[in-house]
Amino acid sequence: MDEIDIVVEFLLEDIELVLSKTSYSILSEVSPVVISLYEDLNIIKSCLKRMKESPSNFNILQSFFLRQIRDVVLKILDATDSYINNALANSNGISGADIAISFQHSSELSFWATQVSLYRRLIPKVHNGINASMSNKEVSSRLKSSSPVLGEEVVGFDDEATAVLDRLTGEQKQLELEVISLVGVAGIGKTTFAKRLYNDSRVLHHFHVRAWTRGPQLNEEMNALHDLLTCVTNDNYSLHKMYPHEMGEKLHKLLKGKRYLIVIDGIWDSLSWKLFFMKYFPDDSNGSKILITSRTKDVVLKISPNSSPQVLQFLSQDESWELFESKVFTDESCPQELMELGKEMVAKCRGLPLAIVVLAGVAKQEKSPEWWMHIVTDIASPTRGKEQFMDILAFGYDHLPNWLKPCFLYLGSFPQGYEILVKKIVWSWIAEGFVKQNGEKKLEELAEEYLTDLVDRNLIAVSKRKSNGGIKTCQVHDLLRDLCVKKAKDNLFLQPICGHKQISLFSPSRPTLYDHCYKGVREIEAKLPYVSSRPQNIKCFHSYDFHYIPPNDVKFTHIDISLQQKNSLVYKLLRVLDLGYIILDHFPVNILELVHLNYLALRIYNLRKLPPLSKLWNLETLILVTEKGQIVTLPEDIWQMVKLRHLHYSGELEFERASLSSSTPFVLYNLQTISQVRPSSSIQEVLGRMPNLVNLGCHLTLSDAMKHAQFPDLSRLRMLETLTFDYQTLNMAKFFLPQPSKFPPNLKKLTLVGSFVDWKEMSIIGMLPNLEVLKIKDNFFNAPRWEVMDEAFSHLKFLKLSNTDLQQWSASSSSFPCLQQLVLDGCPNLQEIPSSFRSIDTLEAIELYYSSQSVADSARQIQDSQRYMGNDGLKVLIHPQFEEQ
Repeated sequence: MDEIDIVVEFLLEDIELVLSKTSYSILSEVSPVVISLYEDLNIIKSCLKRMKESPSNFNILQSFFLRQIRDVVLKILDATDSYINNALANSNGISGADIAISFQHSSELSFWATQVSLYRRLIPKVHNGINASMSNKEVSSRLKSSSPVLGEEVVGFDDEATAVLDRLTGEQKQLELEVISLVGVAGIGKTTFAKRLYNDSRVLHHFHVRAWTRGPQLNEEMNALHDLLTCVTNDNYSLHKMYPHEMGEKLHKLLKGKRYLIVIDGIWDSLSWKLFFMKYFPDDSNGSKILITSRTKDVVLKISPNSSPQVLQFLSQDESWELFESKVFTDESCPQELMELGKEMVAKCRGLPLAIVVLAGVAKQEKSPEWWMHIVTDIASPTRGKEQFMDILAFGYDHLPNWLKPCFLYLGSFPQGYEILVKKIVWSWIAEGFVKQNGEKKLEELAEEYLTDLVDRNLIAVSKRKSNGGIKTCQVHDLLRDLCVKKAKDNLFLQPICGHKQISLFSPSRPTLYDHCYKGVREIEAKLPYVSSRPQNIKCFHSYDFHYIPPNDVKFTHIDISLQQKNSLVYKLLRVLDLGYIILDHFPVNILELVHLNYLALRIYNLRKLPPLSKLWNLETLILVTEKGQIVTLPEDIWQMVKLRHLHYSGELEFERASLSSSTPFVLYNLQTISQVRPSSSIQEVLGRMPNLVNLGCHLTLSDAMKHAQFPDLSRLRMLETLTFDYQTLNMAKFFLPQPSKFPPNLKKLTLVGSFVDWKEMSIIGMLPNLEVLKIKDNFFNAPRWEVMDEAFSHLKFLKLSNTDLQQWSASSSSFPCLQQLVLDGCPNLQEIPSSFRSIDTLEAIELYYSSQSVADSARQIQDSQRYMGNDGLKVLIHPQFEEQ
């Protein structure tokens, strides 16, 4: 969104807030100027949208005209922002009559409003100066609801796979630690090929330990060690407080004596390997392997000079066509009338898999000869050299619908190789204004459809999936990210504002952020609006998980975001401020001056109580990360933040009792997510003011249990689909589940954490009519037998039991009729999986960690029985490092 769009929309939001506090008829009588201004701005907004859809660039005169509109609207915006901030601080609150009087008594405001009216009459004429007709070559495309991508298609490289698998798992001529390397150009499929090897059943059963990380760049070794350790240990929280050498020593200890496979995907130089990694990989002469990928043969030869690399060549014509056809038609064949055009299209990709799948994403939008002829005619064959194949990738971007282009370009603000949490990107897109209301669907649902469309077009790759099959994390290929950054810069959409040393957001008279915090933080980028250097989006990144807490020494005591400085207007229009990877020791109150923030993420240690937040009246998403178990009290004015959609906190949230006794109770109708709420005595009143919650997290401790806190009655939360209940009482207090009528009627996902679920009570959960996902974690309540009754869990698709004391488990043949996936993680005392699972014809996967030999045997027997009944698709994954040998 360009800067003029931003200021117009912000001013409209200000006026809409005022209108919501005053009747339209009264305001019309007091000041028709305000009403006229509102109507003029809406017309200008519509004209700007149409101008955006024009294929031609603005000429100098038109750009000058738009800057004139922007400057006038910005002046009015300053005045209305000041009024609203003062009104919110005043007990009298916002009054439409007051702002109307301001327009009457201020000659400047009246003059500016008159100018806006003039521009409203002129803008259609300016619009006509732009080529309004679409190019004949431009073919319309519509957003289509696509099925989730089942996985990355692997075509070709069969001989190479056989050769590398033999080196990994065959008869070991060399028992010493061996480095095996894969080399190929960008986009050839090195990562996909490495994943194919990593997940191969022979590899899975041969190695005791497997771990994966992407190749570290400068100062990123700590990130790589963190990735590797999370693959080999469940104690992730302790990693957060370690220094790099401590992580390395722990990794060495965990790998010692085991046959392991380490994958390092994307090595750029040999220096970090020689100085940092070699000493942490023990050589016990037991057949351990390290698999590395690189674009450069010289690099891998420096790392392993005595081992010949496996070079991945371009696909043959037949292999290229097989990949293209599978992406466009899935399980069907290409119609004869499209065959010749399709093969001509594929020939232009010259065997590069990434180019083929991106072009397939364009071709599948309309499977007609006319559309495919347009593609063949319009796209040039790639040239050799540094920019080879980029034209084909750009073609995939050029044929995105207008509403998807900013969403795709936004991905360039994430670092290279970054695994993007879908929840984060969805919330960010909404905060940026990329997702517009369309019918009755929620913005979050529309944003997920946008994401699915980008996946379907092969511009985004799925990294991890949720238990319900949705996308949890995604990644962008390096070449496609390069395309994002290039297109974004060309369109003045995205520009980096700092490197690793400084950032202009902070006061130049103080030590800058990166002078102190180079560990973990990798990139800060800002989105720059049209014809301006004013950022609309600032993020700080490292490659750790969303909830990662850096070491204790990485913290800051001061952030200066003062709007009184010379360049104060630079940050006035910020919509997204993500400082979630920088540790602060207090809430930076200067942020409250950024009144147009829609998205705010902070990491604060020792946070006890938030300051009043109502100045951030546009805020939709608030993310606060702190130390585990930290309790924070929300301010009284949290109920005035009526635009709030998502409130995420990693500790425990509690509400001030005084705020609940307000004479004018506010209801947060837009709030969909709130996490880690403590179920105090006022919990029913709190939840009653959040009627449209979709995701809810509750956290109950021993002190809460001693106060006789109960499982809240959630039956009135009809929109609630996901519920997490974390019960941590150190096995000193029992907590009883309520009857099914007390649960949300449309609950689909339930996660129960802690020692409070008696297996005898599970029949209550089994009666929930719409439950599809159930996760039970850390249950040690000395009730080792679970008997599942007839027709229980009638719609359950996913079941995961983690760290439980379960020993015996029986189920009738009519229970779990829809189950698709079973995961047992840390159930060492369980004797077997119920034999009734042999007759569940929907079963797709059984995955076992830390399980006994008898459970592994029962899983294989279920698989054999399913095969006998014709279900050859059931996968049984038994992680060998956890299975008894």
